[in-house]
Amino acid sequence: MDRKRKEKIITWLIVVLIATLAGSIGFMILGYFKIGLASGGIFMFVAAFLAEWTRDKSTVYIHRKEYKR
Repeated sequence: MDRKRKEKIITWLIVVLIATLAGSIGFMILGYFKIGLASGGIFMFVAAFLAEWTRDKSTVYIHRKEYKR
């Protein structure tokens, strides 16, 4: 994948992350607890995926820089 496409994917994941968080809070406030819980679950899944992805990317970057010398 090229760099622009990766940046676009990350941007969309962050937009989805913010939308699910806002939706979850909004549904909880309005009293739709099951929908809010499901939306919160999607938020947690996307947040965990994004955190794991960036951690792996950082580890690979450090490994390449350290052992390339």
